[in-house]
Amino acid sequence: MRLPLHLLALRNAPLPWRKGMCAAVAVAIPAVAAMLLGQPWGVLLGGIGGLYASFLDFGGTLRHRLWTQAAGLALILGAAVLGHWVGGDSPWLFLLLALLAFGTGWADGSGAALEAIFRFALLALLIYAFVPAPPAVALAFAGVGVTAGLVAVGIDSLLWPRALPRQHPGLANSVKQIARGRTAGWRHALGYAVTCCAALWLALDLHSVRPAWVAAATVFAIRPDGPDSLRRLFQTAFGTLVGVAGAWLLAHLTPHPAMLLLWVLLLAFYRPLAMVHNMWLHSAALTAFILLLFDIALQPGGAAAGAALLRERLNDVMLGSLVALIGVALFNSAARRHLLARLGGR
Repeated sequence: MRLPLHLLALRNAPLPWRKGMCAAVAVAIPAVAAMLLGQPWGVLLGGIGGLYASFLDFGGTLRHRLWTQAAGLALILGAAVLGHWVGGDSPWLFLLLALLAFGTGWADGSGAALEAIFRFALLALLIYAFVPAPPAVALAFAGVGVTAGLVAVGIDSLLWPRALPRQHPGLANSVKQIARGRTAGWRHALGYAVTCCAALWLALDLHSVRPAWVAAATVFAIRPDGPDSLRRLFQTAFGTLVGVAGAWLLAHLTPHPAMLLLWVLLLAFYRPLAMVHNMWLHSAALTAFILLLFDIALQPGGAAAGAALLRERLNDVMLGSLVALIGVALFNSAARRHLLARLGGR
């Protein structure tokens, strides 16, 4: 069997430069402010909050863009509150995960906006079930980051107004698609939910330090199109390897927090461009972005703690990718045929 190295090729397509600039500005405002005020955890949450708007910015008019952002933020915050309230040691977490994952899988095919919102809600549910509540001041910086991102999106829309195409992947058209019954259906939803829950159960059974990272690999990789899921798994795993190696290299060559923050801002700018180039580059940029933020938050002992975090991230993503691969092979006949054909050398 030949390795699918063709999946690493870069695409030649127009790059969303303005989207990258909006993301960099939205991350810079809370992260730089938190660093100047001596709030390392504020840098972490502010950076993540600043990236939110660029993830759910699908263009169109200002009204459509802000409606998508606001609805997504409400659902994601609600899932985070539920996760924190239930906790990682409660069996109710599996029920909530199964229900939300089933809804996410069922809505697949309705449009990029709703699919992304549901998946980020799943991620928020998982993360906040296993992490203690961050300091209130750090949450304030996250709020500043989200606000800065929304303002940047609004300014972009006012300066470069664009009409909303009929088939635009915004939230309104996603809801219309669901009303017409154009979704992935219950079979995909059931397989998606079972795989996500199996990944979390395995992570807990193996005493993973961050079980949410294991389950997250299944959350974002599995799609109704079987071959597309296999492509995503390969590109995500490869990109994670590159991102972990890149974060380790940058943290050791330029360990000063100010230099790490500079790399974080550059990665925030490049992330939307990386998605256009190839998904593995997006995975690498996002992995390095998160790990470098954690390295800043863990200062002054960030180097040693960051190295452990790198290993955990790599192990968890590889384990989650393996579970996702098994789930896709079991529940998606097209993926199973494609995988067997590849293994057979055809």
